[in-house]
Amino acid sequence: MSNGSDLQVDYDLLSTSAKQLAQIRREFKGLEDWKQDVRALLGNSRVQSAMGDFVDNWSHNRKRLVTEIEEVGKMVKTTSDTFRGLDDRLANATKGKPK
Repeated sequence: MSNGSDLQVDYDLLSTSAKQLAQIRREFKGLEDWKQDVRALLGNSRVQSAMGDFVDNWSHNRKRLVTEIEEVGKMVKTTSDTFRGLDDRLANATKGKPK
């Protein structure tokens, strides 16, 4: 029988995950400049058109990924904050109670 909760939260992992998601988001957002660089390198108009379609599709999906990564990052932060708050409330509630 357990005296306390069996739930354990790895706050370091949650913090590291949030930081890594923020870095991935920044990297994806920074790829916008790549689109202009690719178009500038292509000479043939048919190649430019085909690559333009690819780049535009990539740009659309990249923006969607940036949004989704941001949302996951917010969820990780909210999870961490919620567990920390609960942990603090439980710790304060048990102070001064006989064991």
